Amino acid sequence: MNQTKPTVTSLKKEIEVITKFPDQNPNPVLKISEEGKLLYTNQAGTFIKNQWGIELGDDVPIEIVSHSKLNDSSPLEMEVGNKIFSFHVVPVVEFGFVNLYVTDITAARDNEHILGKLAMYFSSQVYESIFTGDLEVKIETKRKKLSIFFSDIKGFSQLTERLEPEVLTDLLTNYLTEMTKIAIKHGGTVDKYIGDAIMIFFGDPKSKGHKEDAISCVEMAIEMKRALPRIKKYWKSLGVSQPIDIRIGIHTDTCTVGNFGSHDRLDYTTIGNGVNLASRLESSANINQILISEDTYLLVKNDISCRKLEPIKVKNITHPIQTYEVVGPINSNDFHNNIQAESNGFSLFIDPEELDNIKTAKETLNQALEMLEKIKNREN
Repeated sequence: MNQTKPTVTSLKKEIEVITKFPDQNPNPVLKISEEGKLLYTNQAGTFIKNQWGIELGDDVPIEIVSHSKLNDSSPLEMEVGNKIFSFHVVPVVEFGFVNLYVTDITAARDNEHILGKLAMYFSSQVYESIFTGDLEVKIETKRKKLSIFFSDIKGFSQLTERLEPEVLTDLLTNYLTEMTKIAIKHGGTVDKYIGDAIMIFFGDPKSKGHKEDAISCVEMAIEMKRALPRIKKYWKSLGVSQPIDIRIGIHTDTCTVGNFGSHDRLDYTTIGNGVNLASRLESSANINQILISEDTYLLVKNDISCRKLEPIKVKNITHPIQTYEVVGPINSNDFHNNIQAESNGFSLFIDPEELDNIKTAKETLNQALEMLEKIKNREN
């Protein structure tokens, strides 16, 4: 390949730049021996030298020397005085010294610290979407199919009346932290906390597809139930013996989602009849029950074992809502022995994990059969 030969003038300029570079560099440049003795520092590096309290010929911090022997090209971050510097350690083996090219990253780390604080006010999915540019910070909404989750702790209002505020805050923080970790693990967008109640949705700003979103939502709910004994143990260590019972409702529907609010303050959330129904299902659930709608069931039925329940009436909806109780993942060893049978006018569900006595179960089944025969005989 033909290459243009450098001219004498261009070579001279390059040599001049290299020669002048350390002193003219606005960033700190230091040179140390392989043993860690300071050999040189430019004007910008004087601050570091002074903060270390050394002069030429003195030892630099051992972290610098250790890093120079690792053959590691990644920068070394160090606090020097009230600043944070990034040290690019470049050994020059043939001449027996090490160059340190230093960048002041104090402002960058301060900004990261501030952004970290701001991130605590956003769902992790929303935060990431904003700072990657996928989500515009303006009033904007869209219609999307979401799986919406609501939960609350039964009897928590009564608990708040008899606990000291500090203890109550500790309990609630522990509970919400555990639940939020699980939500993030499964890809949920944590919409809001309302006291002990939690609202989460799947399908925005990122979606794995309607079916996968629904499955992730239900799997999240199952894991939350399994976390209750661990949370209860912590609560007990604080002197709270009250059992932790939660109710969960899940519904899948097309909702309006996006930035709502004013030009001064925005809230990323979702609204619509689907959100209201998910909330109603949570209110209708029994303690420690995951109650889902038929819309959600149809998406998860091949992956999640569910028990069909009677249709229920909910506020502001004229027609009965078909509901299902979540039992557990079909491919889980914990749930594969569940017994279900159903036909017109007949429904049977047996959970061996909850069954204390097989003999009693047989007697109950026989009693039901005897009652059925009596009813049929009367009709004849």
